[in-house]
Amino acid sequence: MATSPRPLPADARMHRNISIREVGWRRTFSTLGIPAYRTMWWGMVAGFVAMQLNIVARGYLAYNLTGSATALGIVSLAWGVPMLVFSLFGGVLADRAQKRSVLLATQTCMGVLSLITAVLVHTGLIEIWHLFVLGLGQGTIFAFNMPSRQAIIPELVGHDKLMNAIALNNAGMNVSRILGPAFAGILISVPFVGMTGTFYFMTALYGLAVWSLFLLPAGKVSTRARLPMAQELKSGFVYIGKNQTLVVLIGLAFVPILFGMPFQMLMPVFQKDVLHVGSLGLGILYAAVGVGALLGSLAIASFSDMQGRGRVQAVMGIGFGLALIWFALSGSFVMALISVAVLGLVSSSYMSLNNSMIMEHTNEQYYGRVMSVFMMTFSLMPLSAMPMGMLADSIGAPMTIAMAGIIVTVFVAAMVVLVPAYRRIQ
Repeated sequence: MATSPRPLPADARMHRNISIREVGWRRTFSTLGIPAYRTMWWGMVAGFVAMQLNIVARGYLAYNLTGSATALGIVSLAWGVPMLVFSLFGGVLADRAQKRSVLLATQTCMGVLSLITAVLVHTGLIEIWHLFVLGLGQGTIFAFNMPSRQAIIPELVGHDKLMNAIALNNAGMNVSRILGPAFAGILISVPFVGMTGTFYFMTALYGLAVWSLFLLPAGKVSTRARLPMAQELKSGFVYIGKNQTLVVLIGLAFVPILFGMPFQMLMPVFQKDVLHVGSLGLGILYAAVGVGALLGSLAIASFSDMQGRGRVQAVMGIGFGLALIWFALSGSFVMALISVAVLGLVSSSYMSLNNSMIMEHTNEQYYGRVMSVFMMTFSLMPLSAMPMGMLADSIGAPMTIAMAGIIVTVFVAAMVVLVPAYRRIQ
């Protein structure tokens, strides 16, 4: 007669549970055990904290100089135009050159522009047109930085750990979305630091990011024959066009970023005119987005071997649109905090899955060019911020964001229904 298995003693059950937790914990952060990737990761966090500081401080400064949401959109436009124009060339450069060298040059230039901004603010000479011109420079540099930053990851971790590495890379960006706005709100509100000290602090962080890049291995340079730039660009588009999965995934990045992500650019309008909180409240709102986004990217890192990723991403995309509507209608600071935290979680999960699936379906020699097309979606975010800022001046920020949420929800749902291949992506 069969007997039921004897239960484990309490101490054995405890040991087994701890072991399971340790395995899960180590799996989530497995690629941080690779020294070169870990060095790149903390340097990246320093650079992105500086960038988040810049987003908050620049928006706060622009709105206080002009009192116009349209001005926020114009300053954001300065980032978007060069990113749209130059990101494809940045992708070709990433496939041709030593990626660490490209990152060293671009991060150094970002630090120099941050220092120029700090001096202008320090001397009281800063004007709105300065922010626009500096934004043009930063957007151009960013267009060459991001394709190389994305394309260097497979060199550091290998293809089998790619999804975990990309998810942790996004987690690092989301850590910066927590730390950057929190630091910005605190630093701006402290009298002896203020706006001047905030921009000097950004410069120091860019210096730290440059130092981390010197610690990375030199990396490899492509040995394939170099074609004219135009031909390289054309071959990248031909490669994407022949890969149906890449076409679907890149398309799924465009609309949610175009309509969904500009809510961050309109945060200063919500802070001042809807929620009636100061610079510290603005920093807390941005940080809440970052907390949710961090949780979302860590969840994707923990389940890097998940099946049915297309279906999971679709759920996150629809949740993204609904969370935008929730934030638009929140009305109170507490409800806004909760809604933007959820918004950060679902949008980060959506984009982490999208990013990793694009990389996994791309041949190594096309990493830079494919990622440059993907990064063009991010140039659309500041480009769309200008018309959305004008719309917010006309009909109000809450109605503008609610309409954007409806568009995102309907688009992702339509893709699920009309493109069966999307649901089958593994």
